[in-house]
Amino acid sequence: MKLFALLALCSVAILDAQSPARDASPTPVAAPTGTGVLVGIVKDSDGQPLRRALVTIDGDMRVTRSTITDDDGKFSFGALPAGRFTISAEKGGYPSVSYGAKRPGRAGSGVLLTDGQQVTDIALTLARGGVLSGKVYDDRGQPMPGVPVQPWEISSSLSGERTLTYVPGNGIPTDDRGMYRFYGLPPGEYTVGTTWFYSGMNGDVRVPTDAEISAAFALINNPAAALSAPSAVDTRSYNFARVYFPDALDPLAAATIHLSAGEERDDVDVHMQLRPMSKIEGTIAGIEANSGFVEMVLARKDRLGALNSTSFWSAKADGSFTTTSLGPGDYTIFARTHPPISEATMFASQDVTIGSGDPVSVTLTLQPAMTLTGKLVFDGVILKPPPDLTKVLVRFSSRGGLSNNNGAAKVDAAGNFSIDGVSTGSFTLGASVPATGNATPDPPRWSVASVVVDGRDVTDLPTEITQGASPSAAITFTDQVSELSGTVLTGAGQRASDFFVVVLPADRRYWSQQSRRIGSARPDATGKFIFRGLPAGDYRIAATTDLIPGDLSDASALTALLNQSTPVTLALGEKRTFDLKIGG
Repeated sequence: MKLFALLALCSVAILDAQSPARDASPTPVAAPTGTGVLVGIVKDSDGQPLRRALVTIDGDMRVTRSTITDDDGKFSFGALPAGRFTISAEKGGYPSVSYGAKRPGRAGSGVLLTDGQQVTDIALTLARGGVLSGKVYDDRGQPMPGVPVQPWEISSSLSGERTLTYVPGNGIPTDDRGMYRFYGLPPGEYTVGTTWFYSGMNGDVRVPTDAEISAAFALINNPAAALSAPSAVDTRSYNFARVYFPDALDPLAAATIHLSAGEERDDVDVHMQLRPMSKIEGTIAGIEANSGFVEMVLARKDRLGALNSTSFWSAKADGSFTTTSLGPGDYTIFARTHPPISEATMFASQDVTIGSGDPVSVTLTLQPAMTLTGKLVFDGVILKPPPDLTKVLVRFSSRGGLSNNNGAAKVDAAGNFSIDGVSTGSFTLGASVPATGNATPDPPRWSVASVVVDGRDVTDLPTEITQGASPSAAITFTDQVSELSGTVLTGAGQRASDFFVVVLPADRRYWSQQSRRIGSARPDATGKFIFRGLPAGDYRIAATTDLIPGDLSDASALTALLNQSTPVTLALGEKRTFDLKIGG
């Protein structure tokens, strides 16, 4: 027994020696501390101290802390390092407010704390949020429980069109009385809409006519009588359509509600509409045995992108297809083959409008997809072309929500690229060179200088592909990247840091989502800011204390900044210094 135990111990020791050592758990990095102090008070809009409000600070040195105000509305944070801190307060029923912000839900200017500094006069005011409430009624005026309702804030897209923005943290079903209530809303323009789907049955319902109902009751009263079929029978199926206050099917036609701070609106009633549902039945012409499976995409076309929806399925082997039940509206139906590698991709697309509830018949005719070819050109002064051009990323993205025309190109060693299976539509083309691992703070790098498709300069702009000859493109890179830096100065010439500096293109064609020509920066403690990697062109630059990331995608917010901005022009590779004077 002792020998067995000894052998077992030896075996364990040998296994431990042969097993690789496990990675040690990373030691958490402690947030920096210091001797700085932030002290303040939270009040309501009447100037009364607000107890039990949650106050949070976020520092640029990984410092995040929270506390609760005392009975006198006061709060304090100690042992803080030097740096910039944003300070926000919130409480149930009150929209969150940040120090230095003009409106709820904004970032604010924050506090720039020096080493050992004590700031003891911070004051935040929480105004009670607005309230939207009402009832949801069915088509006969009866309250409807269990209907999902959502408030939407009205804003404008970068194209200038009215759009709806989702309000985080909201969206509830109506109660047993058909009532809903949203509270704590910041001031703004709103509407209310439903996201209704018929949950009482599996699918839509057929609404019997009055003649059918009378015949059914007649049979009950006289079972011996033969039931004669009514002459008028509505065979269509029905469902409740998504509606917006008070009864609009089009969200852009919804009534607007201007909500002030603390205002309560209890009359925002929504009236559901029972509408005939439909479906699309169709065939795909031109399917061959070697076409592979056919992917189908159905996208609802709405002028408000946030409300669009897309569904996917596959057509049958014979090319026939049927959609599920669809409400009234405009749609795009798209088909794309997935053949073996040796065969060409085919596609078809058609816009469809559904209105009456009767099935819509569609015939899609397949046509050959195209191949976009192109060449990478490197026009450098400092850098040599990358040694391995196959690692350059060429991005081809369709616009409009369909699944075609998305993906990376195939790039060969000579810089020639190609993208197969391209269909008609609007798209953008871009590229990037992977970083080389240079350890210097700001190494020279390649940036796209121009994108030319079929002789048209479409740099940072969408372009259209129409059916015909396959398009060709040229993407030119430069290592002469522009830079814009400067200092924010007050009217008295003092350096200012409590601002956001925003740069945006003067040409509104470049106002697009995630544009490399639109950006924001926070000045450092000395008021200095810098923007790197801007393409050459005409810009506007402005400073504001009232900015959130969503503003860079909101046309009305950018327009407001444009109206208070200063023009500045950047040449290719220019390192320009531009001091921004507030109020001048």
